Amino acid sequence: MSRPLGLRKGFTLIELLVVIAIIAILMALLLPAVQKVREAANKMLCASNLRQIGIASHNYHNDYFKLPPGYVGPLVPGDASYAFTWNRQWSGVLVILLPYMEQDNLFKLLREPVNQGNPYLPPTIPFWNANADAVINPSVGNRSSVGWWTHTGPTPPGGNFVTARTKLKMFECPSDTVREDVLYGRFIAAHCYSYGFTGGYYGNPDGNLMGPANYVGVMGGWGDQTTPYYGNYIGIMCNRSENSLGQITVQDGTSNTLMFGETLMSVGVGQRQWTATWMGVGSMPVAWGLGRGNSALADGSQWYRFGSRHAAVVQFCWGDCSTRGVRFGTTASSNFDFTVSSDWHVLMEMGGRKDGENDNRASILD
Repeated sequence: MSRPLGLRKGFTLIELLVVIAIIAILMALLLPAVQKVREAANKMLCASNLRQIGIASHNYHNDYFKLPPGYVGPLVPGDASYAFTWNRQWSGVLVILLPYMEQDNLFKLLREPVNQGNPYLPPTIPFWNANADAVINPSVGNRSSVGWWTHTGPTPPGGNFVTARTKLKMFECPSDTVREDVLYGRFIAAHCYSYGFTGGYYGNPDGNLMGPANYVGVMGGWGDQTTPYYGNYIGIMCNRSENSLGQITVQDGTSNTLMFGETLMSVGVGQRQWTATWMGVGSMPVAWGLGRGNSALADGSQWYRFGSRHAAVVQFCWGDCSTRGVRFGTTASSNFDFTVSSDWHVLMEMGGRKDGENDNRASILD
């Protein structure tokens, strides 16, 4: 029998609701898997970023027979007090590595402000040598006089202040939203000394324009402190450090020593207060442990800890350029536990380059 004209077979309301319910269930089942796959990819890319920074440091070593310094802070031994002062360049290790990471054109835009001679010198490598500044360029003399941000032009247009706004994905962890606006500003300098860690940040709105970074060098327990305990755990990337791979190999071994790691420099949940900049933050200590960045801490240490937005680990590049994750464990700063084999103590050992210790690391190594 023929069907009346104008009538078509279709889905009933109940059938549509059933189809929608099935799709919703499938999405609920698949979404966690998709998120896990995405995070796994992000971790791989993050590890690749760290590895490339490590390789760049090794290539720098091939040219100058030493690894780059963690950052260019107070002169050593020129500043006997090691006090924080703005009268230094305060450029970080990532700036020094730009020519070794296919960013030579960006490096050439930078200018090194000084108080003597030509006030806008192009940066030279190495321009941080504490004892040979005058030898590098006799017409200039001491070239460690003012902060990198003081050069605002006219060559190149806008100067360092504008060049530092360049966003570089190779310095950013893909699991983090490091480019989002921050509450206070971005750190343009950081320094570890006398059992403390301090720095300066550029306030908003200009602070939010600065190029952020998630990766910094590891300066060991508390930098180049010579105190009875922390003096045993001096790291690779300290203020104006000049360590060779040979020294690290003989003392602790490159595969046993942390060289670069991740940091949030703020809480990881909710609006961020600060972030690091690739231009000004060079290295950090491990004494405060690893932070998840879930909330603000009473001692404010969330901004000077190594930390990440990965589910369970903070990723590090070791001295041999291998990358591994380190679990948070009980390494947090509230657990200053000098007991040998504690998670905190083991982290200190991994950060130090000449302690000669090698406790069981299974509790925190991923």
